Amino acid sequence: MLRFLATSIMKPISTGMAATTTATSATTSFVGNYLFQACFTRGMAKSCIKTNKSAAKRFRIRKSGSIKRNHSGTQHNTGYRSRSRNNRLAQSTGVKGKAIEKRMRRLLNNK
Repeated sequence: MLRFLATSIMKPISTGMAATTTATSATTSFVGNYLFQACFTRGMAKSCIKTNKSAAKRFRIRKSGSIKRNHSGTQHNTGYRSRSRNNRLAQSTGVKGKAIEKRMRRLLNNK
């Protein structure tokens, strides 16, 4: 499976033939009409994990390092709930549990 660098941009190339060239810090390969780069750290291969975009839209990493999330149940049918309940649901909260937090960090591509 092909992986991207977070900062690399897919660039169209003129030839559609498969060829491989090697640089000092990254391997560049031409597949189809796009240029892909593989990650390398200290000369050893390291797979690049893409950021899960659905998780990135739902979770944020605070400056302290904890993960923040929003409460559910605030989109519709809020008229029958008390104002204090709606206000409490509107506030963000943290992710609880080390295993869940570890999984979220992996999805957000943050070590």
